[in-house]
Amino acid sequence: MDLLDYVLAHPLFPQRRLPSLFADFRRLKESNPDGYDANITAWKKVLTQAVREGGPRYWKRSVTAADDKTGDKDGGADGADDVLILHSGQKLLDSLTSQEWGKPLSLNAVIEEQVATRAFVPVDIFINQKFSIYKDPNWRIIKYGASMLGWMFRDSFINEYYQSIMTWRRDGQLPDVNLVILENVEEVAKILISRVKKSRKTGISGSSEKFRGVFTLALLKDLYKNDPFGAADADGTDKMKINVPSISDMDFKILIRYITRDSQQAIVEGNIIKFKEGQENITLITEEDKAVAELRHMIMIFSERITSQHMCAITCRRKAGEYMSERPSTDHLRSLARNELRKAKLAESTVQKTMDYKLQMETLLENIESAHSNLEITRIMEGSLPVLEQLNRQIGGITKVSDLVDRLQEQRTETEEIAAAISEVSAGEVDEDEIENEFDRLLKEETRKTDDAKLEKAEQRPDNLLELLSKTTLDEVPSLEPTERTTDRQALTEGS
Repeated sequence: MDLLDYVLAHPLFPQRRLPSLFADFRRLKESNPDGYDANITAWKKVLTQAVREGGPRYWKRSVTAADDKTGDKDGGADGADDVLILHSGQKLLDSLTSQEWGKPLSLNAVIEEQVATRAFVPVDIFINQKFSIYKDPNWRIIKYGASMLGWMFRDSFINEYYQSIMTWRRDGQLPDVNLVILENVEEVAKILISRVKKSRKTGISGSSEKFRGVFTLALLKDLYKNDPFGAADADGTDKMKINVPSISDMDFKILIRYITRDSQQAIVEGNIIKFKEGQENITLITEEDKAVAELRHMIMIFSERITSQHMCAITCRRKAGEYMSERPSTDHLRSLARNELRKAKLAESTVQKTMDYKLQMETLLENIESAHSNLEITRIMEGSLPVLEQLNRQIGGITKVSDLVDRLQEQRTETEEIAAAISEVSAGEVDEDEIENEFDRLLKEETRKTDDAKLEKAEQRPDNLLELLSKTTLDEVPSLEPTERTTDRQALTEGS
C-alpha cells in the first residue's frame, strides 16, 4: 500500500468527498468557511497519521539516482523513516496524485494553514529556536492578506517567510521543506517520559533509583527508539510480532529538543540527559551522574556484544557440523569445518572476556551507588545531630529527668493518700439505720408479691370436690394394690 492508497482508504476520505478534497477548495475560505475548515482538517489528520504510522507500511518512496548519490533521501539521516517529520515538496505532491482525481490542488493551502497555526513547524526553526515553541513572542498566527502587512516588516524572518508563502500560492506548488508535526512530537514525548518513570518504579534501568533518570543520549535512544507511540503497549502485543515504527536520528534530535526546551522534563549536558524527578525542580547534571550514565551505557554495549558473540559461536558450530555431514566429505569441506570451529572457539573466548569486562563495570557501578548511599546516610546523620543536641539541651540532661521522675513519684503517692482519706470520710457519713429500714421495706414487698402469686394459683383450682371427682374416670384412678404382689399371685395361679 502506497501513500495514495492509504489516503483513499482513510475514513475521512469517503468516496463522496473526494472531488472536493482533491479540488481547489481555497475559494471556500470566504464563501463556505465550514467546508474549507473540514477539508483542511481532513488533510491534516491523514498526513499526520500517515507519518505517525511510520512510512514503511504505507509510504513507498522512490529514491532517484541523483538522490542516492547526494544522500538526499526522504526519512532520517540514518536511513530510517521519520515519524515526526513531514517531507513536503514535489515528491509528496506526486505521491498523492491520482489518475482518477488528479493531484490535490489545495495541498499548499493545507501546509500554509498548519504552519500558520504552528501545527507544522519547519525543522530548522524547531531545532534552533531558543524560546519554547509555545511561548516565543515572535511567532504569531499568520493572517494572510492585509492584516499581516502591519507587522510583517518588524521581523525579517516573517517577511521572508511571507514571500515564500506567496510564491507557493502563485505557483500552486508545495514548499520544499521538512516540517515537524507538533502533535506527533507531543505524543512521543509523553510516551517516552512515562516509560522513564515506569523504569524508575520497576527498576528495569539497571541502576539505583537515584540514577534511573540519567542516561547517555545513545543509551536512551537504544532503550526507547522502538514503538515510540506505544502501539504495542496499548494492546499488550509483542513488539517483535507487529510492524511498529522506530524513531530516526532526526526524530530523536527533535524529541530531545522538545523535552528539554518545551516540556522542560529533562536537562542535557553534552551527551548526558537527566530527567526530572516527580514534582521537584530538575537539578544540574553532576560528575557522578555522568560517570553512572557512561557505566550504564558500557554495560548495555557489553550485554549486546555478549549476545552477538554467543550467537556467532552457535552459528559457526552449526555450519561446521553441516560441512562434516555432507557426503562425500572432501578435504575442502573438512577445511571449512575447521575454520568454522576456530571461529566458534574465538567467539567463545571473546564472550568470556566480554563477560569479565561487564562484571567489572557492574561492580564499579555498584560501588559508586553504595558509596552514594553511604554519603546520603552520613549527610542525614550530620543534619540530625544538631537537632538531637538541641532537644537534649532543652530537656536538661539525665539529672533533670531523674529529678522530674522522683517528683512525679512523690506527687503520685500523695495523690493516692488523698484519695484514700477522702474514701474514709465518705464511708463514715453513711447512716446504717437508714440502710436497715430500706432493706426491711424491700423484704416485705417481696414477701407480699410471693403471697399474692400463691393465692392467685389457688383460686384457679376447682372449689367443689364432687365436681372434681365427676370429671375423673375409672381408668384414671390408680390401683391401690402393689404391682409386685399381683404379679406373684398370677404366677401361683399359672403354676397350679
